[in-house]
Amino acid sequence: MHLAILLAGGSGNRMGTSVQDKLLHPIGDSNAFRLSIEAFLAADSIHEILIVFRDEAQRRKLERELSMASEKVGDKVNFTWIEGGRERKDSVGNALVSCPPECEFVHVHDCARPMIRHQTIDLLAKKVALTGAVAVARPLHDTIKRIPDSSLSDSVPQKTESLDRSSLWLMETPQCSQRSWLEDGLAEAERLGTIVTDEISALELVNRKVCLIDPGYPNPKITTTDDLAYLEYLFKL
Repeated sequence: MHLAILLAGGSGNRMGTSVQDKLLHPIGDSNAFRLSIEAFLAADSIHEILIVFRDEAQRRKLERELSMASEKVGDKVNFTWIEGGRERKDSVGNALVSCPPECEFVHVHDCARPMIRHQTIDLLAKKVALTGAVAVARPLHDTIKRIPDSSLSDSVPQKTESLDRSSLWLMETPQCSQRSWLEDGLAEAERLGTIVTDEISALELVNRKVCLIDPGYPNPKITTTDDLAYLEYLFKL
């Protein structure tokens, strides 16, 4: 059984005061949360969805969006609402506790990436069943430099070092794995006191190998108000 954990409880501090909730901010006639939900509802492979929310006020708003998405796409899966934790790993951990026993694979998706397509979700389901872990990512094409001290002023010259970009990938979501692998990885992160910023980082702690898949289309994350303008442009294409 494939289950989706949709992360919708982030604080969005980097958006500033102009955007109250980046997941509910208009994108065309929709928003990031509703677009994400619609993609997972349209995927044939997903049998249950856990939605991680921030607080009760936000949950009530998300429920209205879920109702609209279900009316548009159809409601063929079970939904469970999960209150988020302090960090991403805590939110995912809260959701894993609520997974039914028959759940074998989990697909963790940040709803701040609303351009994900249901065809990609179904492809990930096929891949994870064969490999145990797979994630959406894309190879890096830009030149990357490392400096010894990022705390220094930009007026202070520093020695730069070029990194080999041929082996570097930018991680996105969904990130999918066997449920037990992710549980083991998060438990190890907790034991070590390590901060993991995505699920693949947790799998790395327990030496699990992962397949990376380039979706072949933009799958940006909403982080700043500029990202909303870009998503508005993509939505109209």
